[in-house]
Amino acid sequence: MANILVTEKIHPNGIGLLKAAGHEVVELEMGAGEAALREKMRDADGMLVRIRPITRELMKDAKKLKIISKHGVGVDNFDLEAAKELGITVTTAPDANGLSVAEHAMALLMSLAKNVVPVTLAYKKIGFAAKNYREGVELTGKTMGIIGCGKIGRRMAAMAKNGFGMRVIAYDPYLDEAPEGVELLSERERVFREADFVSLHCYLSDETFHCVGEKEFELMKDTALLINCARGAVVYEEALIRALKEGKIAGAGLDVTEEEPLNPKSPLFAMENVLVTPHYAPATKEAATKVSEIAAQNLISFFGNGEVVGKIV
Repeated sequence: MANILVTEKIHPNGIGLLKAAGHEVVELEMGAGEAALREKMRDADGMLVRIRPITRELMKDAKKLKIISKHGVGVDNFDLEAAKELGITVTTAPDANGLSVAEHAMALLMSLAKNVVPVTLAYKKIGFAAKNYREGVELTGKTMGIIGCGKIGRRMAAMAKNGFGMRVIAYDPYLDEAPEGVELLSERERVFREADFVSLHCYLSDETFHCVGEKEFELMKDTALLINCARGAVVYEEALIRALKEGKIAGAGLDVTEEEPLNPKSPLFAMENVLVTPHYAPATKEAATKVSEIAAQNLISFFGNGEVVGKIV
């Protein structure tokens, strides 16, 4: 059977499925460097990868490698052009963690709007006077702006519309028809200009790299909140930091950053109006189980009947 290299920790259900199917599973040690990864890849017929970068050079040395199964949907950590040239199939686990990501985006938004973290910390320091820390804002009746209205964006839109009675506006150049309850705008700038809250749910590509920067922050209301549970590099981080310092926007909730892990000295960690979580949005029991199982099943099916889901290359 196939030699399967698992590069990062995943839910044990996925490992169990691979072993039950008779495959040899090799789990890379936590913290292992590129040299160790390269060595293990030389014997791998297939790989199950979360966010570890898999470069052209690593693929070229992996002469037996036939498939990379992504634990998730974002494939910006892979050199897809190299995979295509080398005949390596790349698959994803479509929509397995979409609900968890949308819920996390809403959790960040609600926490920022209600000042949950700073008020909690202030209560510990100054006591009941923390109730006068500063006023929060209500979500009900506000305008939610969504950039990228795929499966995750649609879930976020439904929560905003059905849960809080928000007006929901969205920009997605790949959609011809608006999802139910969403105003699909043809002018991207309007989302940033009109929204009280902007939530990003687009893929990272050459087109979307740093697509939220100085121009967008100038357009946004100074009371607006930005939520990013997409990819860090979608936002030009230096421009975001300047916008926050200068009060051009009211706050930001970030599950992703340009550099991961984020430098402990980053100004983002020091700002009370910023919440930063460590790419944590998909880390629920339900999502972890589903993603590991789909990613494992793609490998099992590939080496069985050749049928996979979420094929990218």
